Amino acid sequence: MRTDKKYSFSALAMVILTLATLLSLSGCKKLLEIKTPSNQLESKNIYLDSVSAQATVNGLYTVMYNTTSGGTVVTTTYGTFLTTCQGRSADEVYAPASTTDEFVNNSLVPTTGLVNTVWVALYQTIYQANKVIEGMEASALSPTLKRQLIGEAKFLRAYAHFHLVNLWGDVPLITTTEVSLTSIQGRNSTDVVYAQMIQDLKDAQGALSTNYSWSANLRTRANSSAATALLARVYLYNKQYALAEQEASKIIAQTALYTLPSALNTVFLKASNETIWAFNTNQFGYPFIGRALLPTSATVDPSLALTPSFLSAFERDATRADYEDDRYAAWTKAAPSGLRYAAKYISNTAAANTEFQVVLRLAEQYLIRAEARIQQNNLTGGISDLNVIRTRAGLHGTFATTQADLLLAVEHERQIELFLEYGTRFYDLKRTGRIDAVLGAVKGTIWGPTDALYPIPTTQINANVNLSQNKGY
Repeated sequence: MRTDKKYSFSALAMVILTLATLLSLSGCKKLLEIKTPSNQLESKNIYLDSVSAQATVNGLYTVMYNTTSGGTVVTTTYGTFLTTCQGRSADEVYAPASTTDEFVNNSLVPTTGLVNTVWVALYQTIYQANKVIEGMEASALSPTLKRQLIGEAKFLRAYAHFHLVNLWGDVPLITTTEVSLTSIQGRNSTDVVYAQMIQDLKDAQGALSTNYSWSANLRTRANSSAATALLARVYLYNKQYALAEQEASKIIAQTALYTLPSALNTVFLKASNETIWAFNTNQFGYPFIGRALLPTSATVDPSLALTPSFLSAFERDATRADYEDDRYAAWTKAAPSGLRYAAKYISNTAAANTEFQVVLRLAEQYLIRAEARIQQNNLTGGISDLNVIRTRAGLHGTFATTQADLLLAVEHERQIELFLEYGTRFYDLKRTGRIDAVLGAVKGTIWGPTDALYPIPTTQINANVNLSQNKGY
């Protein structure tokens, strides 16, 4: 990703009208409005009681997972788009009924609607998180409550910035609600944005509860482990391998809280001990991703099917049982036409209510530590972690022995284990520098190096004449 040029544009100006609707969803009615300059999006708030403060943070999670209009879900950015868009841009899924899918064909343009939807939703999350931080810092509530809620807001701010830099490269780093600052904020380098993410996650680690008591023991609000897990990922992406290993090890060591269930069909259930953080789907009774990936009935094809190249990546040899990857049968299913679709989640009806949409889980931490150890030439340790995941999948240990081969083995394991989980595959190919080789081979001439970054939406460019477009658009 580019870090050598500076660009300038308005990060939040075009979402002002949307924010009024979003705030009405948060339930924060008992706020003291403080007179502030007219150049601020909304006045800063002092939270007068714990009920309103908690309602605001709960509302932030709700708005992240779904946006509603008149009680109807109209966009599900974190629930769907942050998985399906990147899955189509990479080599995971395609739309069998369409030959013009801009993500599959890597033909995105600045007016592509979903690109703007994702951009706006991520900056909405950041704005709301900043609003919570500013309001809590000014409040007279208990130190314990303030620490927890500020910690959650910083965690969510880091999570949103993480997706922004991985989709667009250099992006505005927004840490305030002041329009006089945000409206002229230029693109910060990815290094600067990552540095803020790291600081936010360190702050969250020290502030957040070690358990899930703030969410009635459901794993649907961030605790210190969620901050640690995301920090391990950020360090890995930032090539700080010793620190990535250190943070992942903290999670893996918490065996009383996190374990790998042996049954693959239980990994994404609400009660799974593998989950570190998930979105609460009780409001609708099913994860939104189920509606996106599962067929609407047993007699029709899925809207998105798994690509032949992805399916061929599974280790499947009927003559050798130890090569049968159990994830193929557990996490993919066949439609009557023979097309296979992702079935990590099995719920797509309101009556089910058995699954939460998992964002962070233990298996990723083993793979983070495996890669980090291999990068530090601790091949034995890396192999051990890699084989933990392979063993659960019914496979024998890896045959790879050299550092180069082991890194490819980890890439392969991440491809299979973490497929269609919030852009992991697309991001992995970019951060390892292998995206052109891999997607060029799969997609041919429709793939170009500039497709690794999404275009800045036209609506954002129109909001500020100083905005420059990403290369290739």
